[in-house]
Amino acid sequence: MGKFLAIGHHGPVDPQLGLRIADEAVGWISERLADGTFDCLYSMAGGGRMLVANVDSEEALRAMLRDAPDAPREWTVTELFDGIEVIRQYVASMRP
Repeated sequence: MGKFLAIGHHGPVDPQLGLRIADEAVGWISERLADGTFDCLYSMAGGGRMLVANVDSEEALRAMLRDAPDAPREWTVTELFDGIEVIRQYVASMRP
């Protein structure tokens, strides 16, 4: 299981569509927060969203986000690693 950061933005959303998908999105997001698929999810000014997800792959996360009851958006996905462990491995690799 990997940890991934996803940041997405969308343009203007038709108010009727926004209202229709909002109720579904709240339930969908709440389920993923409750089951640990998402560590967190934040909305950003101007129609952005940021989340940290625990999934098997970037492809799995992208598929999940495509199927989400949400406004279509372009996502940038980056795999995350334990920062302190990365530093420890770097230090170990540099020592004889």
